[in-house]
Amino acid sequence: MENKKLTIPNIISLIRIALIPVFIYIYFGDFKNCHRWAFVIIILSALSDVADGIIARRFNMISDLGKVLDPIADKLTQVAIVVILCFKHKTLIPVFCVLFTKELLTACAAAFWFKKGMKPVSARWWGKLSTALLYASFMYYMIIDIIAYDSILAVDISIMLAVIFCLIFSMCGYIKTVLLDTKHTQV
Repeated sequence: MENKKLTIPNIISLIRIALIPVFIYIYFGDFKNCHRWAFVIIILSALSDVADGIIARRFNMISDLGKVLDPIADKLTQVAIVVILCFKHKTLIPVFCVLFTKELLTACAAAFWFKKGMKPVSARWWGKLSTALLYASFMYYMIIDIIAYDSILAVDISIMLAVIFCLIFSMCGYIKTVLLDTKHTQV
């Protein structure tokens, strides 16, 4: 594993972070197709997230910085999207509360373990599943905004419950990993 700081995957993660204020500005823009352009930015961000992971693994560019930077880019993007969408879709407020709580607890745990000299934990399948479901729900709401259609309450509730369950499942998986995984070694 390389520990270079300036790798292609790390640069992609920084670009994803830089896209967040662009997304916010465009989403609230007062111009034709602003929601479509915001949707395109989120699609590009999601695709670049997949690309940086593939590049990191395929070309052995996995780094400790990347293990921190990539999830930070993910979380900042997710929180920004859900906050923005909550302005129009009030049913997402519980999702925001669970997401915020999960990320706050995860960040506190990561800081605690880092202070104890432990290496960052890599992404696991349950975290990737949670992220995929979260992005799918974001896409649903953004498409609703693009076509200027009212969402259906039953669909809103189903999405909200699925996302909340997945977020809680993911958080429990990471807690278990950090507390019980013997591979979680010191720096």
